[in-house]
Amino acid sequence: MEDSLRRGFMAAFAVSGGVVFIAMHAHKRLLSDFINKMEFETKSSTGALKDVPKKVRFANVAAEEASMKKHSPRPAVAACRNNGETLEAMPQNWQVLYKGILQHRNTIRGG
Repeated sequence: MEDSLRRGFMAAFAVSGGVVFIAMHAHKRLLSDFINKMEFETKSSTGALKDVPKKVRFANVAAEEASMKKHSPRPAVAACRNNGETLEAMPQNWQVLYKGILQHRNTIRGG
């Protein structure tokens, strides 16, 4: 009986040791993957990963359209320049801003 008890303890010790070894190995691997992922995310969010500079190239037609859009005034502002009646067609905050700009220009030119 003493021999079977020893074998039982040895088997239990071997099995539990194996489970502990496997658990530690799995935990180590999961932790390593997690740390690598976190380092990658922090590097990419801080901008440390600048492998390839991004270049944007436009076709000639797209570049011309973009430059024309930059220089053309907004429709509501252009309409206000043509006649003062359409100023009320603009939203209230635009009206106040536009009137302030016009007043500022008039004070600079007049003074």
